[in-house]
Amino acid sequence: MPAPTIEHTAPARHGAFTIALHWGAALVLVAAFGLGLAMDEWPRGPQRDMVMMIHYSLGTIVLATVLLRLLRRLLVPGIAVAGHSLTDRAASAVHALLYALMVAMPVTGALDRWARGRPLQLFGDNLIPAPFPIGGGRLWIEAHELMAWTLVALVAAHAGAALWHHVIQRDDVLRRMLPQGSGVTAG
Repeated sequence: MPAPTIEHTAPARHGAFTIALHWGAALVLVAAFGLGLAMDEWPRGPQRDMVMMIHYSLGTIVLATVLLRLLRRLLVPGIAVAGHSLTDRAASAVHALLYALMVAMPVTGALDRWARGRPLQLFGDNLIPAPFPIGGGRLWIEAHELMAWTLVALVAAHAGAALWHHVIQRDDVLRRMLPQGSGVTAG
C-alpha cells in the first residue's frame, strides 16, 4: 500500500518576510564563512581583531535570523511537504540539520572564546564575558569548524535539490523561495 500523502494547497510562493529571512541568512552565512576562513591568515593585530569581531557579529545575526525563522514557522504554517517519500523525508532532515547547525555554530563559537578566557566582541566595542566558567579547550573550535564544513555540504545539497526540482522535476519549489520579479519561471 503506498504511503499516504498530505493534501494541501501550496501558495505560489513564500511570503516576502520568509523570503527575505532565507536569502538574508544565506548572505550572512556566506560572509561569516568567508571571514572564518580568512581569520587565521590575517596577521595578529587590530585588523585581525576587526575581522574576528565582524565574524562574531555575523554569527550573532545568523543566530537571530534562524530564531526568527523558527518562531515564524511555529506561528505561521508554511508550505507543507507533500507525502512521506524518501526524498520528502530527506528534505525535512536536511532542513532540520540546517536549522540545528545555524543555532549550534554561533553557540560553539562563543563557547570557544569563553573557554579561552576571552570575551565575545560584537558590533564594535560590545564585550560579552563568559556567563560562567567554560571548559573544553579546543573542543569548541574543533566542533565549530566541523559544523561549518558540514553546513557547507548541507547548503550544497539544499541548493542542488532546489535546482533538481526546477530543472528536472520542472516544479515550483525553487520559484516559491525567489523574490517576486526574479525572472525565474516554472519548469
